[in-house]
Amino acid sequence: GMDTVMDALLAAILAGIIWTGAGNSLRVARLREHLPELHARKLTRRAIPVENATPLSEALRRANEAGARALVIVDGLGDPTGIVRESAIASVPEHRRPWVAAGTLAQDLTDGMKVSADLTGEELLDHLRTTPATEYLVLQNDGAIYGVLSTLDVEKAFVKAMARPQS
Repeated sequence: GMDTVMDALLAAILAGIIWTGAGNSLRVARLREHLPELHARKLTRRAIPVENATPLSEALRRANEAGARALVIVDGLGDPTGIVRESAIASVPEHRRPWVAAGTLAQDLTDGMKVSADLTGEELLDHLRTTPATEYLVLQNDGAIYGVLSTLDVEKAFVKAMARPQS
């Protein structure tokens, strides 16, 4: 009677633990399989350099003309100093954009916000975890601006890769 019910309950609990552990193992294996598919170069948005005082409307016009989706603030020598946050651009009403300097919407660059265009997989994720930010400046090996990497784009690519069946 009671011993049989207890045995059945313990067996069900044990089966649940084993099932959960097996599912987690499969997810980790899938994660490891798809990590190499993450490439900073492939996920980077094209960016154009603009100076600090450039009106936002003009900076956006130049970006649209160049087919770019991001703005990088540069100093007089062309060295990057900040990234204009996408969320900040969206918060400025269109009629105010001619009077707002692009530089006022920028986040100052730190060393951790600079990413090599050649980073892939686990190295890329480790870098993003070490220095959390919403956007990163992606640089070529020679230090030239390649573009801007959004953590949202990395997350979307990762979810898409994880949704594909294993090979």
